[in-house]
Amino acid sequence: MGMARILSDGVCNAYMLDVWTAAPLRRRGVGSQLVHYLRDQVPGQHIGLQTETKAFYESLGFREQPLFMSTVVGDWLDNGAND
Repeated sequence: MGMARILSDGVCNAYMLDVWTAAPLRRRGVGSQLVHYLRDQVPGQHIGLQTETKAFYESLGFREQPLFMSTVVGDWLDNGAND
């Protein structure tokens, strides 16, 4: 059906990633249910995410933040995990 995960420090910050729904089941509420379930697991925490599907997440209460910083150590995805 679909898959999603959230990483949390267990205190105040969480990061949602890898939310997807199998193509034949899209637009049936599966993704929304996954996101709601994950949100319920981290009450009181800030949830960050990066996405190109802004309208979907905005419909679930997410809002764009004015600042975001990141860095990549070495070459992106060149870390042995993808061998």
